[in-house]
Amino acid sequence: MPKTAKAKKVVKKTVVTTTPIISPAPVMSPVQKSMNPKILRAALIIVLIALLTYKVGPWLVPSLVDNQLVTRFALWSRLEKTYGTQTLDDLVNEKILDSAIAKAGIKVDPAKIDAQITELETQFKENGGLDEALKQRGLTRTDLAKQVKTQLEVEELLSDKIAVSDEEIQQEFTTNEKTLYQGKKLDEVKETITTSLKDAKLRDAFLTWFAEVKKTAKIKSFGL
Repeated sequence: MPKTAKAKKVVKKTVVTTTPIISPAPVMSPVQKSMNPKILRAALIIVLIALLTYKVGPWLVPSLVDNQLVTRFALWSRLEKTYGTQTLDDLVNEKILDSAIAKAGIKVDPAKIDAQITELETQFKENGGLDEALKQRGLTRTDLAKQVKTQLEVEELLSDKIAVSDEEIQQEFTTNEKTLYQGKKLDEVKETITTSLKDAKLRDAFLTWFAEVKKTAKIKSFGL
């Protein structure tokens, strides 16, 4: 009899697959998302300083030393303490003088001002020029024109008090003939003597006149 074929056992293998577990990204809390307030303030201050220095440095921050600001307020404060009283007094005196001249109706021909400035240009021509001289004194052409105008106005206002006589010129020459005017004749130095005596009289007359004017001026001082 033919042999009966044996039945083959089929073994099913079970493949176990492992699905990787992906953890969700940690959620940042609102507190963790925001920057530390102290760090934020420091950053803002640094940015502000940089902007001030770059944009308006010459105005608000004239100098920066080792990242330390030298503010214009500090500069003004120091200048006020050092020169404040004198500067304020000068400004008050200028206002009083301008007001007194205006009340007196004194007016100077602009041509006289220009002539005076031209004369100064000639005097300073060999010493670097008038503009250089003004720069060294912290003045501008506008400042000079104002000073010349005021001087000419004062001269006109006090003209009756600064006249120089021939007798005064002769006396000045005789007194200093062997010193200031040695080897000179009167005619050679007459103009120089006249100018010198006139300036001295103008100075004395102005001080006396201005002292009286200032007494009557209405000044309110609120301090520095």
